[in-house]
Amino acid sequence: MVGERFTKEARVAVMAAVRDAEKVHAGEVGVEFLLLALLDAPVLAGFDLPREELEAAFRDYRRKGGLTKADAEALRGLGIDVDAVIDSVEQSLGAGVLRPGPRRRWFGMPLEPAFKKALENALRESRDLGHNYLGAEHVLLALLQGKGIVAEVLTERGVTYEEIRKRAASARAR
Repeated sequence: MVGERFTKEARVAVMAAVRDAEKVHAGEVGVEFLLLALLDAPVLAGFDLPREELEAAFRDYRRKGGLTKADAEALRGLGIDVDAVIDSVEQSLGAGVLRPGPRRRWFGMPLEPAFKKALENALRESRDLGHNYLGAEHVLLALLQGKGIVAEVLTERGVTYEEIRKRAASARAR
């Protein structure tokens, strides 16, 4: 079973992500909570990833209903000011109205589909590297595969799939 292959670090990160989502009444456990739970992972050592800055980026992402900066830029190129549209919608219908709704539940919290997909992809990353465990490095690789906010935020701060893959290749089970 996958859960038995998790390192303690990865298992604790998944549980922390759920707890953090519950603490802020997020409504669902998103991949951003998983990244925040992994910030102290050795595989991220040396990267400048201020928690407060990341949390602000994630709040903005949620407010925009899941649109990344790249999405907003593409719309801006078409003459659509996403911030102005969101401000107008929130004035009419209430703050946070564009946040995605509840999904599948896990530990009492709905799971965002991207969260489940990240864990599945982490297992694939572990197998591809020939590892017999699933660690934080594999989860980070999975998070970097996507086109969502976590990959965008990490890439903007110099955390690339290639660099984490290189670090993961030399990692050992903890």
